[in-house]
Amino acid sequence: MSNSPTDVAIIGAGITGAAAAYRLYELGIVAEVHEAEALVGGRMARCDVAGAAFDHGAQFFTTRGNKFRSLVQAAEAEGATQVWTRGFGDNPDGYERWRGVPDMTALAAWLLGKSQARLHLGSAIHDLGELSASGIILTPPVPVSLSLAQRSGMEPPSKIMSQLQAIQYKRTIAVLLVLESPPKEMPVGGGIQLLDGEDLAFISDNNEKGVSSIPALTIHLSNQASLDLWDQPDETVIGFATDKLSRWVEATDVTTSSITRWRYAGPVDVVPESSVTWGQKPRLVVAGEAFNGPKVEGAFNSGIAAANQIAELAR
Repeated sequence: MSNSPTDVAIIGAGITGAAAAYRLYELGIVAEVHEAEALVGGRMARCDVAGAAFDHGAQFFTTRGNKFRSLVQAAEAEGATQVWTRGFGDNPDGYERWRGVPDMTALAAWLLGKSQARLHLGSAIHDLGELSASGIILTPPVPVSLSLAQRSGMEPPSKIMSQLQAIQYKRTIAVLLVLESPPKEMPVGGGIQLLDGEDLAFISDNNEKGVSSIPALTIHLSNQASLDLWDQPDETVIGFATDKLSRWVEATDVTTSSITRWRYAGPVDVVPESSVTWGQKPRLVVAGEAFNGPKVEGAFNSGIAAANQIAELAR
């Protein structure tokens, strides 16, 4: 595989795809990145509702390993990230929780900018055979990546197929509320994490966080509540969320409400490998947060590993 820009295609511009593009550029390879949505970030997502801005996917990320920490600090120096808080609740643990600036899409956007990748937004790929690439990195949730490979006639060997089919995901519903005035009883910083919450998992004040210019709450239902309410009408879900919210925050002047259903909010179990690969022309690599440790840093590390695997073909 030569180092021409079309040699490697990356499907998905979330943190895994952005990390892969960044690492490939370090190795002298400029990638093509195809993103079905209009924004980068994947589940590090933002949206706008009635003039308010929301982080409506991942709310923060942590830095455990030195490589990821150094990169996030480099992004901080250029204004793309910052420490949001050092813990939630009455006894915060002091450990840094980072956010993107101005919103959670910023880290992926920063990585992609550094990679000089050719980014195609709103570019859904329905057949991998459309791509003139010797190597393809698939970063959507595993069921989506696997379905795309199968439709393209690039099904993995049976052992890998069984491994990928066994990966399951949690669901999360995000309820988004636009308010006339700031909510009462919200802690400084604007985040409430409910680790063992039966009904709600996280409450975020996007105005206090610095994402929105007007008051706007993101409410993440717990995984179990999300599963139970998944097929219920939006009005039922919003009523449930606002009722449970009242235990923590007073927000009585809602002007607009909306819902995001995250079918693939995070893996139930994590595959120990950093990624899986098969095929020759093209070589396929599946990567993401289901590999090499969950959450944002795990997804980043999986993207780096996928890039290293693909780059081997060029040597």
